[in-house]
Amino acid sequence: MSARIDQTAINRRRFVQLAAAASAGLVLGIPWPARAQDTVNRVWLNPLIRIDTDGVITLFAQNPEMGQGVKTALPMILAEELEVDWEAIRVEQADWIPGVDLQFSGGSLSVRLNAGPMRQVGAAAREMLIAAAAHRWQLDPAQLRARRGRVVDSESGESLSYGELAEAAASEAVPDAPTLKDSADFRLIGRSIPDVDLDAIVSGQQAYSMDLKLPDMLYAVVRRCPVGDGQPASFDDGQARQVPGVVDVRLLKNSDHGGRIILPNCPNFVSGVAVLATSTWAALEAASKLQVEWDLPAELDDSAMLGKRFEAALDKPAGELVRDDGNVDKAARKAARSIEVTYRLPFLAHVPMEPMNCTARVANGKAEIWAPTQNPGMAAEAVAKALEIRPEDITIHVMRSGGAFGRRYYADFVVDTALLARDSGRPVKVVWPREDDVRHDYFRSASVQRVRAGLGSDGRIAFWHQKVASHPRGPYLEREGSPAEIGDNEFPAAFVPDLRYEYTAVPARVPLGQWRAVSNSSNVFVMAGVIDELAHAAGKDPLEFWLSLIGNEQTVQVLPNFRFDAARLRAVVEKVAGLADWGKALPKGRGRGLAACYDQGAWVAEVAEVSVDGDSLRVDRICAALDCGLLINPRGAMAQAEGAILDGMSAALFGEITVKEGVVEQGNFDDYRLCRIGQAPGLEIEFVASEELPRGIGEGPLPPIAPAICNAIFAATGQRIRELPIGRNFRI
Repeated sequence: MSARIDQTAINRRRFVQLAAAASAGLVLGIPWPARAQDTVNRVWLNPLIRIDTDGVITLFAQNPEMGQGVKTALPMILAEELEVDWEAIRVEQADWIPGVDLQFSGGSLSVRLNAGPMRQVGAAAREMLIAAAAHRWQLDPAQLRARRGRVVDSESGESLSYGELAEAAASEAVPDAPTLKDSADFRLIGRSIPDVDLDAIVSGQQAYSMDLKLPDMLYAVVRRCPVGDGQPASFDDGQARQVPGVVDVRLLKNSDHGGRIILPNCPNFVSGVAVLATSTWAALEAASKLQVEWDLPAELDDSAMLGKRFEAALDKPAGELVRDDGNVDKAARKAARSIEVTYRLPFLAHVPMEPMNCTARVANGKAEIWAPTQNPGMAAEAVAKALEIRPEDITIHVMRSGGAFGRRYYADFVVDTALLARDSGRPVKVVWPREDDVRHDYFRSASVQRVRAGLGSDGRIAFWHQKVASHPRGPYLEREGSPAEIGDNEFPAAFVPDLRYEYTAVPARVPLGQWRAVSNSSNVFVMAGVIDELAHAAGKDPLEFWLSLIGNEQTVQVLPNFRFDAARLRAVVEKVAGLADWGKALPKGRGRGLAACYDQGAWVAEVAEVSVDGDSLRVDRICAALDCGLLINPRGAMAQAEGAILDGMSAALFGEITVKEGVVEQGNFDDYRLCRIGQAPGLEIEFVASEELPRGIGEGPLPPIAPAICNAIFAATGQRIRELPIGRNFRI
C-alpha cells in the first residue's frame, strides 16, 4: 500500500506545468500565473526538475535551506518519483518563484505541505518520459517502466536514457493525475542521505550570503538607534568620513511625509545612519565614529517593570476568554486538592550563527537580491513597496542561511539593503554586527502564566484554569488585534472536562516575532510543569499520571475541526519511558523528569536525567521519542531533533533578554549564553515507525526539554523551578 502523503495541501489549481527550451529538454515546476509564455505556448518557470539533452539531471529545492534539511529532503521526494539514482543528479537551490504561495520555510511546514506536490511533479515527469519512449518505439506505455534514469522496455530489455528522451518528453501532455509509486518500491524515501551541502560545509567551501562578492560592491553597516523604534534626528559624519575606504554616509529613516512606512513582513523597519565603504571593517569602524542624535519614544520599555505589569494583569479580569469548558468554578469548589502556581518566562533572541546580512543590486527599475531569507515572496513584496517597483521586476536568489529559527522570516534586513543599493547606484552588501543581530531582533515574547488546577477524589485532574499575560506578537505579525498567546486547542484542552484559558495583552514596544516552536516554547513549559506538580500532589508516578490523563481513546475531539490523536501521544510517552529506564532507581542527587506535547505536526515525549550537587547542575542524559509520520530522510530528521533539543536546552538553562530604558542589555555570546560542547548531554532519540503523512520535526522536540529538565530537578531535590532560565538558580 502506498505511503499516504497529502496531495491537497497546496493550491487547488493545477500546479504542474511544462516548459521547453532549445538547451534544456524537459523542465517541470510550479506555475507562475500571468507570466509571459514562450514560443511553444508553455509557461516558463523557475523549474524544479531540469533534464538536459546531454543527460544531466538537476533537481531544485523549492524552499529555503536554513539547516533544516529541505534542500535534501524535497529533492529526495522528486527523485523518488522521477526514478533516478541520487548519486546521478545535481541539487540546486531554487530562486524565488513568483506566484508560489508555499516557497517559505517556517512552522516545520516545508516537507509537511510540499511532500505531496513534490511527488506529483516527479511522477508527472516520469510518465512524460515514458510516454515519449512509447511514441518513439510505437509501444504501449504499460509495457515500459522507468528505472534509474532510463525508460526500459520490459519485454525486450531495450532502454533509453532520460537525456535521449528529454526533448520529446517536453512535447507530451502533463498528466492530470500521475500514478504515484507504492511505498514498497521506495528506494530513496526512508533512506538516510547526507545533506547535499555537507562536504562543502565541513571543508569551509559552502557559500553563504555573507561570502558573496560582486564587482564594484560596497559594504554597509547601519548605526541603529539603541532604542529599537527610535529615529535619527541629526548626525555628524565628519570623523566617519575620515576612515580610509569610506565612500558615503546615508540616512535610513523610517518615515514617509512624517509617518511610518508600512512594509509587508517588515513591521519594525529600523532606521539609522548607514556607512558605505570598500570593506566591512572600514564600514564598521566608521559607523562607530558617527555622532547621531536620536528621537526617542516618550515611553521606554523595562523588562523588569513589564514583568510586574504581567503579574498585575493576572489579578484583573482577562482581556480575552480563549476557551471555557464545563464549570471551572464549581469544579474548583468540589476538588479534593488544588494548587495555584505562577510560571515566568523571559524574552529570547534567535542568535543564528550567521548574523543578518544581504546583498542587492538595483538599476533601471529592477532589483536583484541575494538573501538568506526564510520567506522570499514576502521579502519581494516588501522590497517592491519600498522601492516602488513591480514584484515581477525583482529577482531574489535564495542563499543558504547559517541558521534562522524564525528570525529570517522578516524582511527588514533585505529592505535596508535594497534601499542603499538603489541610492548608491552600486551593489551593496549590508552586514549586521553580532550586537545589532541580538539587540535588533524580533524576540520570543516574555510572559507570566498562572494556573489554578485541582484533583478529584479519584486522583485525576478535576479542573484547569490557566491565565496568560504577555506582550502580544500580533502587531508584529501584521494581524489585527492581539491574538491570544495560548490557543483554544492546546493540551490538555478537551482532556479535562472543566477547563478555562484566559489571555490578557500587555502592550509594549519590544519587537516580537516567530521563535522556534513559537508560543509552545513557553506554554508547554507551563503545561508539563503543572502536570508534574499535580502528579506529585496526587502521590502518583508522573508517567502513570500522564498516561491516565491521555486516556485510552484513539482521538479526542478538541475543536469542531480538530481531533487530537491521543494514541500517538500515548505511544511516544510509553516509548520514551522504556528508552529512559523510567522507574529504575537513581543515586541520591539524580532525578528524571518527563514532559510531552504535540507541536507543529509532531508528537514528542522527552525524559531528562540530571545531577544536582548543591547549587551545581548537570544535564546528564536526554531521551526522546518522536512521531512525525513517514520519515523522508531519517538522517536529516535525527539532526533536526538533536538540534531542537540542544537549542531548547540552551534557552532553558541560559536564555534571557532583558531591556532597560528601552535598550536591550545583551549583545553577544558572552552575555547571551548558549550550551557549549562540554555541557551537552547524552542524547538517545527514537522515531516511531510510520507510514502516516510526513509531519514537521524542526520545532516539536524543543518545547518539552525545559519542563523535562525542571521536573528532573524536582525529582532530584524537591526544588520546583517555575521561572526560566534555570541558570538563575544553579551553576551550570
